[in-house]
Amino acid sequence: MGKNFSAPLERTARLLDLVPYIHAHQGIALKDLAAVFEVSNAQMVNDLTTLWMCGLPGYTPLELMDLDFESGYVSISNAPTLAKPRSVTFDEGVALILGLDLLRASIPVDRIDLLEKIDFLSARISTIINLSSTFSVIAPINQGVSAAIDQALSSRCTLEIEYHSVYRDEVTERVVFPIEIVEIDGQQYLSSYCYSASDFRQFKLDRIQSAVVTHEIKTIPKDSSKTEKINSRLKVLKPNRQIAERFSKSDLKAGSEFVFQTYSQQWLERSILSSGDGVVLITPPEIRASIAQMAQSMLDRYKDE
Repeated sequence: MGKNFSAPLERTARLLDLVPYIHAHQGIALKDLAAVFEVSNAQMVNDLTTLWMCGLPGYTPLELMDLDFESGYVSISNAPTLAKPRSVTFDEGVALILGLDLLRASIPVDRIDLLEKIDFLSARISTIINLSSTFSVIAPINQGVSAAIDQALSSRCTLEIEYHSVYRDEVTERVVFPIEIVEIDGQQYLSSYCYSASDFRQFKLDRIQSAVVTHEIKTIPKDSSKTEKINSRLKVLKPNRQIAERFSKSDLKAGSEFVFQTYSQQWLERSILSSGDGVVLITPPEIRASIAQMAQSMLDRYKDE
């Protein structure tokens, strides 16, 4: 008995298969065609009506497929290109292989069944597009790190992580209590309470080099206080797009000053240095002195050479 309802994806796949099948079985009875695709006669009529409006770009009567099924027998013409079984281009095949490789990196190693299917599909697509060399991609987030974070979130346990801080350009070891994974501007972060900093922190997932579940259940201290922000004043000397984006300012003018707040002194120092002669820090004086010392250290290295 034919199906009375088809899901959108199922129907789309059937429509793609109908054209080459009808082209190879001209004059097939409508009821026989419905039986082959395991749908009702009414569903098959709906599918054929949809195909009536399909064709090649231009979509005039000259390019649309010419279907005839009103007599109870189905035939098709004017569709020699669409009658060919659908395949993939080289670029599409490469994209599929890369996607499968990323998918493989996110699957646990004990799921041998899924890994074998991915390997089979990758090999099959490589044969279809005649790709002789093998290649792979590295997932931005370590599989072991992702598994440890998921386990810690579900068990409400703490994590011991090694984190690469771009601001400080160093790898630090921290003990954190994970709260949730959040997405900001297309990047994933682990929102957590950091016992090392005694404050809440967000850790970019692709910068977490390792993570181990401690199986120690902790809570966030009730008296935990936020780290105080650093208030600074900067003066613009040569406004440019890089400075505007770095400090989230859209109306920069030469000689103008603005107040900026941040939690990280290291970030502020690096941002001022990387801005060159475009911006200068006015306050606080202690960070200004630190930047001057760093700049002098760089100049001294050139003198030594």
